[in-house]
Amino acid sequence: MKRRDRIAQQSKHSPNNEPYHNTYYQPVGQPPKKQKPRRIFRTLLLLLVLAGALFIGAMYFMAQRADIDDLKSIEQKSSYVSAAQMPDYTKGAFIAVEDRRFYKHSGVDYRGSLRAIFASVRDSDRLQGGSTITQQLAKNYYYDNQQTVTRKLKEMFVAKRIERHYDKDEILSYYMNNIYYGDNHYTIESAANYYFGVTTNEQNYTLPHITVLQSAILASKVNAPSVYNVNDMSPSFINRTKMTLEKMKQQEYINEQQYTEALQQLGA
Repeated sequence: MKRRDRIAQQSKHSPNNEPYHNTYYQPVGQPPKKQKPRRIFRTLLLLLVLAGALFIGAMYFMAQRADIDDLKSIEQKSSYVSAAQMPDYTKGAFIAVEDRRFYKHSGVDYRGSLRAIFASVRDSDRLQGGSTITQQLAKNYYYDNQQTVTRKLKEMFVAKRIERHYDKDEILSYYMNNIYYGDNHYTIESAANYYFGVTTNEQNYTLPHITVLQSAILASKVNAPSVYNVNDMSPSFINRTKMTLEKMKQQEYINEQQYTEALQQLGA
């Protein structure tokens, strides 16, 4: 019997004319599963996670080298004035413009810092902002101004240690007495003496006390201390000072009358 006759005879006895043997390993129309690319992706993802964890761990251990106790040496500066001795609006000017959640966080604003890190990854030429006052203190005292993700992570870890070691007024005091105000002045008292002939110490009666506007000007100046000129304020410096005054009013460090008087003195 020929092969085609044998196949025809077998098909008569098979229901619905289905083939006697299914020669397909998978159902017809369904491609074989592709497991290998998925395994490669999962492996790469795991390696990336491990590499990230190792990198962060390395930054954590490097941050432990910072001597937190050494911050107390800032108090030895001849022009040092603690935040507790300053007017509330002077402290408020810096908090309002730099870190409005200063009294609420524990050293790091995670949302702002993560946003800054991811923005910096996209634009490697410039590290974005997002630092709290505590982080800025850590950066200014322990690290240089190199704008890198590694510095940002170490700064965050050191900031957490600072917050566990010092209270908020001490941290604010160290910050305001260790930033550059221009013309070789690194304490707020020295800057206030030099630019305005006033004092930030409410217990000092040998000089006039710093005003609301003067506080706002100094808090605004630290953003670009070598560019902003107190004696010849540029339009951008005036606008930044107005913004600082607005934030001070919104956060209730000054009232409406103080705000209006400061704007009039500014000539805005």
